[in-house]
Amino acid sequence: MERLGGHAVVEQLLEHGTELAFCVPGESYLPVLDGLYEARDRIRLITARHEGGAALMAAAHGKLTGRPGVCLVTRGPGAANAAIGVHVAHQDAVPMVLLVGQVDTAHLGRRSFQEVDHRFTFAPMAKAVLHADRPDRLPELVARAFRTAVSGEPGPVVVVLPADVLAATTDAPVVPPADETHHAPSAASVDAFVRMVAAAERPLLVAGGSGWTAAAADGLLRFADALGAPVATAVRHQDLVDNDSDAYVGTLGLNTTPGLAAAAREADLVALIGTRPDGLTAEELDRALTPDGGPSLLHVHPDPDVFSTVYRADLAICARPAQFVAALPNATAAANAPATAPAPAPAPAPAPAPDTSWRRRLREVYLRAHEAPAADGIDPRPYMRELNARLPADSVITAGAGMYTAWHQRYRRYTAYPSQLATQSGAMGYGLPAAITARLVDPHRTTVAFAGDGCFLMTGQELATAVRYGLPITVIVVNNARYGTIRDHQERRFPGRVVGTDLVNPSFAVFAQAFGAHGEQVRTPADFAAALDRALATDTPSLIEITP
Repeated sequence: MERLGGHAVVEQLLEHGTELAFCVPGESYLPVLDGLYEARDRIRLITARHEGGAALMAAAHGKLTGRPGVCLVTRGPGAANAAIGVHVAHQDAVPMVLLVGQVDTAHLGRRSFQEVDHRFTFAPMAKAVLHADRPDRLPELVARAFRTAVSGEPGPVVVVLPADVLAATTDAPVVPPADETHHAPSAASVDAFVRMVAAAERPLLVAGGSGWTAAAADGLLRFADALGAPVATAVRHQDLVDNDSDAYVGTLGLNTTPGLAAAAREADLVALIGTRPDGLTAEELDRALTPDGGPSLLHVHPDPDVFSTVYRADLAICARPAQFVAALPNATAAANAPATAPAPAPAPAPAPAPDTSWRRRLREVYLRAHEAPAADGIDPRPYMRELNARLPADSVITAGAGMYTAWHQRYRRYTAYPSQLATQSGAMGYGLPAAITARLVDPHRTTVAFAGDGCFLMTGQELATAVRYGLPITVIVVNNARYGTIRDHQERRFPGRVVGTDLVNPSFAVFAQAFGAHGEQVRTPADFAAALDRALATDTPSLIEITP
């Protein structure tokens, strides 16, 4: 059927199950907006106040659901603003589709109004940058974007949409979604993995990355318990393991669990499951994974190009975490079976209880870190005790980047997956947009965003978005009147030479009230507890500012 190219784009979004999309409108993609009007009863379009906020919302959607988050922005300035979300999706390996308007094809290369070559802009950050040069290819390219975003290691895909291509008509048919294809772990490789972990005296499993499910998280914990192995998580992935389990020993990266990195250097086997040797986790494993004489390295990852790029893997298994963990239960039994079995096989003897002394030692490191006070500033422990006592176990905690992240990373015990939305990219401003997405995806789950004073004002205008759509999220702003992480580095490297890191802030409580949200300022844990009770009881967005 003949229809506008912009309408064909929306048909593809519907075909791929899109129910939620984020945007800042622009004239370069008006035919797509018109198509979204036609589909307004099937796709909920969330209008953000800045393209960076919209793109972060889409990236959070991919992280929370495993399905591509969809964001629409205009050319040039809009695309440049949205780049932060693409970078976050790239670093976090989460699926995202960014639809970007563009100047007419006849004007490309002439430095036209708001023209940017988006292929060069996004190529280092995106899995693919697809450029629509004629309307008949729109269904194909949008379908390819969705397919690419979820294949292998997930990530962001950018689709560039020239205005004249969207305004032209096409009768190109809708392209149905392609079946997902993933590498499946071989029985031999899984068997080798289990036997190597079982034979190690001091193994350490490290879980992270994307491609997890709640069932996979539970399965990994059962596997670890069967072998008495400890499990750590990559930074900002604490929710992958029940933190109350004896198997959980903390998080590597950013000194989230002080003492764990030093203890991990004694491991004789390290298994990375789902995660790359990312810059944060690998930094704390560097001394353990030395080229000579280090522990065995087992690596499970969906992208075959990742293996041995940083550290040589003794065993590499190309698979997503969910598919790999699903293969582990039978392999767990195989770890306790004899190498050869006589025929007929006798009834198996009960498996001996695993030695958990190594795991207990690492667990004690975690428990001590959990109770240790913060190095500087406000002591988060009494505040977090009040928070933990009030939040349901499945509450979603979101955060950006900054010193305040120690509050939820060290003192919140995660027991459900998924329940943490935080980025590995070090991007400030992620917490509020991510909380908006979490509440839109599941209106019934309590959602709390943490932010520092510097972090919050990166995307604080999105309070208007939360108010507009009636999302009762709670934002906790820890105000130390500085860019705290940078100040900390500055004072350690250049003592007494502080410059550029002080901040003069508004009253964040009044700021929230100006948007129509509930806002309070507190200075003590008791006042915080009372304010939190009020915030959680309200049906509007709320903000609690904590000051010294």
